[in-house]
Amino acid sequence: MTNRPKIGIALSGASGRAIAHIGALEVFREHKITIDYLVGCSSGALIAASFAIGTMEAMKKVFYELSFPSILRFWSLKNAKGGLFHLHNEAMEELLNSVTHNMNFEDIEGPKVGFSATDINTGELVTIKSGSINTAFKASVAVPGLFEPVVWEKHVLVDGGLVNIVPTLPVKEMGADIVIGINIAATKFIYEKKMPIWRGYRFLTNVMGLQFIREKIIPKLSPRLLFRLDSQSDVLEQRDIKIPGVISVMTKAVEHSFRIEEQWDESHVACDLMIEPHVKHYGKTEFSNLDKIYQEGRRAAEAAVPEIKKLIKQYQQKQIAADMDPVRNAF
Repeated sequence: MTNRPKIGIALSGASGRAIAHIGALEVFREHKITIDYLVGCSSGALIAASFAIGTMEAMKKVFYELSFPSILRFWSLKNAKGGLFHLHNEAMEELLNSVTHNMNFEDIEGPKVGFSATDINTGELVTIKSGSINTAFKASVAVPGLFEPVVWEKHVLVDGGLVNIVPTLPVKEMGADIVIGINIAATKFIYEKKMPIWRGYRFLTNVMGLQFIREKIIPKLSPRLLFRLDSQSDVLEQRDIKIPGVISVMTKAVEHSFRIEEQWDESHVACDLMIEPHVKHYGKTEFSNLDKIYQEGRRAAEAAVPEIKKLIKQYQQKQIAADMDPVRNAF
């Protein structure tokens, strides 16, 4: 009997647009396409976990209840290190637990799951596959400068999209025979060399609605924020691991992203099929269009199903041919 290939899915991040991933994964499930591995980046990470745990309906509910005011309650200003805000608060834990049930990766009985993040000190792409799912998510969404980096093992981690928006290579490394990427991000990296300084700044001030915070909130808190921004000193953390100050985090982030962009070629994608739902024209926080984005995720996945089945068939045919090879079978 021919063994089926192990299928892995890589999910990009893109804040609210990530609801397209839910639509796509639903379609795969409806077509009985078995998924063995999932690696998510940023907002795609929690969706990967929800699929494996069996809480994707709860995840969808979270998306449909999102609004800009509701997002702000997840951002905490007090005692943030290496970022303007941190995500270690009761509101965020409540949201995450509705999806993760406060589980560790080791507790998941479904597909193997990983979250991609970037070591801000080295620029290394790190795949978190053990420990607290909640903590790993905070690392994967830690936009440099905006959110506090997360200490995990020997690493100081920020958003995985800093060096790779669609984490296909980690999926391949986990053991997938067929790698499928779903890309809803507008760029390959958080920062790109073609971005002038003013555009990079505009990105930061608009990401997740930060423009509103900059105009309405920061003027009232500027002494505290300016102190954080100007501080170049490292903060000593657990196990003597240091979290750099905000300016240092931003400098490292831009340097790593530009270096990766210079070295990049399409062989780094390590992907058999890249699905790209037509959602990149929607803003990351266009919550009024969530259902359109979700439906487009379903449409794009439906269109890709024949190609996925073709890839599965080709894999099985190659396996049959290999099994019939007399030279190979002699050893």
